[in-house]
Amino acid sequence: MSKMLGDSTTKDSDLAFGTTPPWPLRRFSVEQYQRLGALGILTPEDRVELLEGWIVEKMNHGPMHGYIVRMLADWLHSHLPPGFIVQCQLPLTTERSEPEPDLSIIRGVHKDFRNRHPSGRECRLVIEVADTSVDRDRAKAAIYRSAGVEEYWIINISERSIERYQFAEGLQSDQPAILPANSRITLDISDAVMVLDLATLWNAE
Repeated sequence: MSKMLGDSTTKDSDLAFGTTPPWPLRRFSVEQYQRLGALGILTPEDRVELLEGWIVEKMNHGPMHGYIVRMLADWLHSHLPPGFIVQCQLPLTTERSEPEPDLSIIRGVHKDFRNRHPSGRECRLVIEVADTSVDRDRAKAAIYRSAGVEEYWIINISERSIERYQFAEGLQSDQPAILPANSRITLDISDAVMVLDLATLWNAE
């Protein structure tokens, strides 16, 4: 299916979600995209997500990507206060996109999402782990901001750093804070204060 929808050789640096190749393509609404899944035209094997109306192939993941996703998932599960859940590589629904970030912290309980995906405004934090996808993940910042996500992290594997975007009212900025590998990052969620030592992501000891 993905070969029919676009050129798989397009580079992430070309994806500004406004630039299109010089041949006929079409954008899909969220409802149309979901319908393609319900009809079995798109399946999990297609490994795609909807970004600003475009059906985009997801990137392959290296071992370090999986390692960091698992480490962060364990950390979030062990520190989150009641009233929030962790979602891993599952969809969020926005006005024109349905991305599947590596990790999301969602307000609510599991039964709230039996019949729908979480919206951006229900996301306290979205995390993407980037090995080969850093340009695409930076472009996603605008999607998450407009959807009402409060905070967005890109775990940049090659640079051993976190790019932290804070979109909450009064903290909005187009430029992320860059936190190097020896930093500690504090996340306030409800009454909980969660502190992550970034060295734990890079050091196996």
